[in-house]
Amino acid sequence: MAKTIFFPPKHRNLARIISIESPAAFRRAIQTLKRGGLNATEKRALVLAQNRAKAMLKKRNLSPKERRELHAIGRMRLPEVTRKAA
Repeated sequence: MAKTIFFPPKHRNLARIISIESPAAFRRAIQTLKRGGLNATEKRALVLAQNRAKAMLKKRNLSPKERRELHAIGRMRLPEVTRKAA
């Protein structure tokens, strides 16, 4: 059985912040998380969201607008981890 990257969130508070609805929403999520310093869990959640956007590009029935938005999210640079675990 193949594993999937589309599973329920483990961290509800991060799921409320991170969205791949649009590039602007994803950018806003990055800014929100960067404000308090980015830890490894938050970075991992951002990378997972970005990978989900890239995987969704393989769907055939996407509109050109959706395809453009998901492609933009997949190309965004993510900030480095600034907060180390205690």
